[in-house]
Amino acid sequence: MPPYIAIPRDALVELLRAARSPLTPEQYVASLTPPEMGDYRKYPGRVVAAAINKYFLLVVAVFGVVGLPFVGFDFENIIIVAGLVTVTFFEYRVHRYFRESDPKAPGLGFRNQSCFAAAIVIYCLYHAFAAFQLPKDTMTLVEENNLIDVNTLKTMVRIFYLSIAIIAGGSQFGLALYYRGAKVRN
Repeated sequence: MPPYIAIPRDALVELLRAARSPLTPEQYVASLTPPEMGDYRKYPGRVVAAAINKYFLLVVAVFGVVGLPFVGFDFENIIIVAGLVTVTFFEYRVHRYFRESDPKAPGLGFRNQSCFAAAIVIYCLYHAFAAFQLPKDTMTLVEENNLIDVNTLKTMVRIFYLSIAIIAGGSQFGLALYYRGAKVRN
């Protein structure tokens, strides 16, 4: 939040008079202690990071919402889209808080990104180690044409999900730590 709101001197005189304050506008302004600007010197970098991340998340969330009818309204897809929309909403708040130098920004950014990272890792680990099952017609096609060994395909799927867990989950948790690094120490 900006520390001061600019108001005309006459309006400040009226406010002080209405509050029955004995101070003049000059005395009142002198009594205000500005926050240490060094406390918030890390915020501009976080503003840029949050802005970039919020737009990437917005694109992914829009694709998720638009694509939901095409991939099907099953429980897993709805949970994924709802999670993306929630993370995107909070990333917009994180960006606004950093832009306004709100001290709540690092904590909110850390919680948002670490929860997102945890969700990515849990989702990928579940799919990496859950029983991999191709549809019957696809499995028949693979076996008849001897396209690829089923065990090799399962291993490739496991490596794919583990790679996504490490790359995406790790990068989101790294962003969470970057946000938390701006926390003002008391």
